[in-house]
Amino acid sequence: MKAKPKGLARFTEPIRAEFSNDGKSLTLLQGFYYYRKGAQESRVEVPARFSSDGFSNFGLHFIVKRYGRGLKCAILHDYLCEQAHAGKISRKECDEIFLEAMLETRSFSPFKARVIYLGVRIYAKCKGYK
Repeated sequence: MKAKPKGLARFTEPIRAEFSNDGKSLTLLQGFYYYRKGAQESRVEVPARFSSDGFSNFGLHFIVKRYGRGLKCAILHDYLCEQAHAGKISRKECDEIFLEAMLETRSFSPFKARVIYLGVRIYAKCKGYK
């Protein structure tokens, strides 16, 4: 069993966040970490005070709610996208980790997780992200 980083919650623990007054964003009160699976296992740490808009669903609430199931997956993805914009990770890898987290936590059915993943990949391609 891996040691828990000090002050961070496990990915599977309940989220601790504060919502903005307009309900359009949240700020983490406690950061969390996510362990990647595979040959080169690594840990992604999302710090406390990180802000996210939850699932950017472009009005498609019937597919996924902004703050519904899999919220930590969306926050993880938002954090990784910031890392991509800073040149620390590729956008494609961000999206793959997002899919991995959704499948690992069973936040959605495998089909729905892949539809959501496809949506973020199409968005990334349209925006010209690699």
